Amino acid sequence: MKKLLILILFFPLFSCNDWLNVESEVSVTYRNYFQSEQDVEDIFITMLGYERLLLANSFLSAPDVVSLKCTDISIGNNGIWSFDQRAHLANPKDWMNYYGTIYLANMLEDNRHRFKNISEERADYWIAQANFVKGLMYFEIARQWGDAPVAPRTEDATAKAKSPVDTILAYAIRAAETALILPTHDQLTDAQGTLVQSRQYASSGSVHTLLANIYVWMGGLYKDDKYWKKAEEEASLVIDGKVGTYDLVSMEDLIGKTFGKARDVTEVIFAIEINSQDEDTYNIAWFEKRYPGFELINYPHIATNTNPWDIEDGSFTGTRISVEDVKALYPEEKDLRRKEYWLKLGENPFPENAVNVDKERIPVYAYLNKWREPINSVNPEFTDKGSLTIGMEGNRVYWRLADLILLRAECRTHLGMMPEAVNDLDRIRNRAGLEGYKGSREKEILLREIFNERDRELFGETCRYYDIVRNGYIREELHGNYLTLKEEDIKNGALYLPVSESAFTKNPLMKQNKYWATWITK
Repeated sequence: MKKLLILILFFPLFSCNDWLNVESEVSVTYRNYFQSEQDVEDIFITMLGYERLLLANSFLSAPDVVSLKCTDISIGNNGIWSFDQRAHLANPKDWMNYYGTIYLANMLEDNRHRFKNISEERADYWIAQANFVKGLMYFEIARQWGDAPVAPRTEDATAKAKSPVDTILAYAIRAAETALILPTHDQLTDAQGTLVQSRQYASSGSVHTLLANIYVWMGGLYKDDKYWKKAEEEASLVIDGKVGTYDLVSMEDLIGKTFGKARDVTEVIFAIEINSQDEDTYNIAWFEKRYPGFELINYPHIATNTNPWDIEDGSFTGTRISVEDVKALYPEEKDLRRKEYWLKLGENPFPENAVNVDKERIPVYAYLNKWREPINSVNPEFTDKGSLTIGMEGNRVYWRLADLILLRAECRTHLGMMPEAVNDLDRIRNRAGLEGYKGSREKEILLREIFNERDRELFGETCRYYDIVRNGYIREELHGNYLTLKEEDIKNGALYLPVSESAFTKNPLMKQNKYWATWITK
């Protein structure tokens, strides 16, 4: 993929036409910019850069931290994890880059009549690509903040009030449906006519997966079967191979190829491109947590903590999960994920040739081994005490087939399609070396089993907060003050993020949601 740079040309967009927090001014126009298809693709590549910034961030968001499945949380994250409202309000997440990305999509649409030397078909293609990203941004805004503004067209710089969450989701659906004209992934081409390899470019498969996720969220939000039905239909198009070819790989290949530097895409529907061409790895001086589970990576990958016993004494203040809790999550000993996701679970992790260590000692805490290929800094300023691990190889896999299969199982359970739901569940269990599900098919029990299977299969990959909220497992799965939330608190927006202060600057129409407004005045 071309280098995902935020083009300097478009920095003025957000300083002179940022309708969310800047005084109204005349919009920037690009009367002479779009002289070729490559010019259009360059704008789209800029959008991909923002997409990567937001969806493969180097730091965990509050929902990531809140829902992290662990035994102990780091001191720095404890306030967020336990739902200390003051901690959440201290540095709330900003939605500006989400809207900046939407702005670029709108800018392409608003300037389409200025495109030159490009066919109508290819113009439609790039507008569809942009709309997939726009739909994804609106979806993320809706499930993180709930009520939010709708971005105006690019020449409208007036202040905008928040719209209801169902309006934001409707815009997400509208944008995604505009992108349905996209072909399957093997038919995607760039401005030069070259086949696209990156799974960050949208295809019909990723568009239908986005729609499935939107409708699943709406099913949980509104408790209406029509949304579960729509989600099941959208997911089935992808799973049944009608909008692209995707397949489950072996557990060994999932770890060795899908999540590693091989970047195998057999199971991948949508991924954020991360590679040495796009990354300034020389100047990175910290371990980048691009997945929520990276918070749990330590021995043997992080070079600054090579002794596993260091994290078991009372002085350790980081995030960790016990062997006992991992075994409870994977209760069946023959589950291949025990072996593939964890380093010698419940065994001494030291290699046979290790010296000066107690090879008989059994660790209390587990060592996540789902990502195995560390990237070490080569900057001598950061490596004076040995190599510094700054990340793990591979793209940020955002949606893969196993995720969607389990999502469809959830939809089918809500729709009373119990045999079909169990078939989906068993497809994931079988890949993990397990026999078919033999438990109860009563709705609530089966839904819980599917949730647990998502925990097992997708450990550390997704923000499980949204699974928890969608299923109503707040008091079973979250911690601290979440346990004392009243239904009125939830209705007033306690499960959404507070709006950051920057959104109120020079925008008299902006309002905080009711729950967080109450805490701000305390």
